[in-house]
Amino acid sequence: MVQNKLTSIWKKIWDTMGVWLICILLFVVMSVSTNKFFDAGNLINIIRQIATIGVVALGATFVVMSGEIDLSQGGFVCLCGCLCAHMIMKMGINMYLAILITILLSALTMALVGVVVSLLHVPSFIATLGMQYVLAGLVLLLTNSQPISGLPTAFTNIARGYVLGETIPVAGLILFVAILIGAFVIKYTTFGRSIVIVGENRQAANLSGISVPLIKIAAFAVAGGCSALGGIILAARLGSGQPSSGSDVSLMALAAVYVGGASKGSVFNTLAGTLIIGMINNGLNLIGVSPAWKNIILGLIIIVAVVLDIFRSRKSNT
Repeated sequence: MVQNKLTSIWKKIWDTMGVWLICILLFVVMSVSTNKFFDAGNLINIIRQIATIGVVALGATFVVMSGEIDLSQGGFVCLCGCLCAHMIMKMGINMYLAILITILLSALTMALVGVVVSLLHVPSFIATLGMQYVLAGLVLLLTNSQPISGLPTAFTNIARGYVLGETIPVAGLILFVAILIGAFVIKYTTFGRSIVIVGENRQAANLSGISVPLIKIAAFAVAGGCSALGGIILAARLGSGQPSSGSDVSLMALAAVYVGGASKGSVFNTLAGTLIIGMINNGLNLIGVSPAWKNIILGLIIIVAVVLDIFRSRKSNT
């Protein structure tokens, strides 16, 4: 009787909080495990580190909810960070105009990838993997394999600056605003609801009069814009356009999406997944785990998260 009551209470808590409960428990565990974790400087560092992953994961959420997958995010993050730095330092373009051009070009390029996927019926896995290789070559051509340094303070403040004194990192504020916009689009716009319907049941979406190809193209375009913004934040944090940056962004962004539970279509759950990945990554660094084991652990997290997401989806459909 007592066990049934406890199980019922736990189920209610889990149904209410979901992955956020795991996020809170992990925060408590990390705080107890090492005294450096709860340090204000370390928490700010976590926010800065997850800003890139979180923004990219937001775009990945749109693609995953539409029933596709994007493996080109790391390439876009790297190329867009270097492209923006190149326009500012080599071409003398105004910083804000360079940022806008970079985001628009990335969104347009990903929209073309969406055309290949939705109209030519090329699997998104293949299309985006191929694009990843194309982007890797383009960034080497653009930078001649050399970092683009000397970026102005106004640019680096995108990732290193604060608002309200030294309380809130600008990068964290950008992530929070992006998540709010993404959540609003998914929940309160026709486009957002159409993405969820297309991902859950393409045939039903067609019968409802939804243009499935157009929705998927738009979802890829959103992912491209988010990847560009993530690349700009990363370049600002590094203080330069690095042709070798962003190699693990795709892995961690997809991990954040699936840990958050992509099948539920919640942008806020993606944020929770991002925080979980960020805290795990930071905690492993603090206790001295080697990069090789970090990759193994993150890879296993993705596998387990995908399996759990499949079970959640089946249960929801039942």
